Amino acid sequence: MARKLIYAAISLASALAAPANAAGLDAGMSKQIDSFFQALKEGKNESAVNAILDSSPLWADKTGAKEQMVAQVNTASKIYGPLASYECPLVYKTGTMLTRVYCLAQYKLIVTRWQFDFAKLPTGWGIVYFGFNDQANNWPDGKEQE
Repeated sequence: MARKLIYAAISLASALAAPANAAGLDAGMSKQIDSFFQALKEGKNESAVNAILDSSPLWADKTGAKEQMVAQVNTASKIYGPLASYECPLVYKTGTMLTRVYCLAQYKLIVTRWQFDFAKLPTGWGIVYFGFNDQANNWPDGKEQE
């Protein structure tokens, strides 16, 4: 039993170090997510949020969204500790124009779930919603939708 737990822990640690490469994830989406988490790992919370918000014209009119999200990310970093790793194991597609990506982020003290909703815009894939949750009881069960 102990041997199985050790193997499971090693497998989990390896998976958490992986970039956003879930099956069905477009290269452009993966690049946006990877850049976001890399900036968070470097402690550049405001740069991480700005990169997401600047990637889509839909955020231009969302007054206060940037400040609110930067404040939330800064608070999370203070409470949870630094970001160590992440993975994006779940991708849900709605037709050919919408994709939702769930990423698990391992901080020093907790794992959070990030959600990135992408829409296919005339300029490419843009993030139309993103946010995080630390309430594990609300997370998906890991089964992809049919």
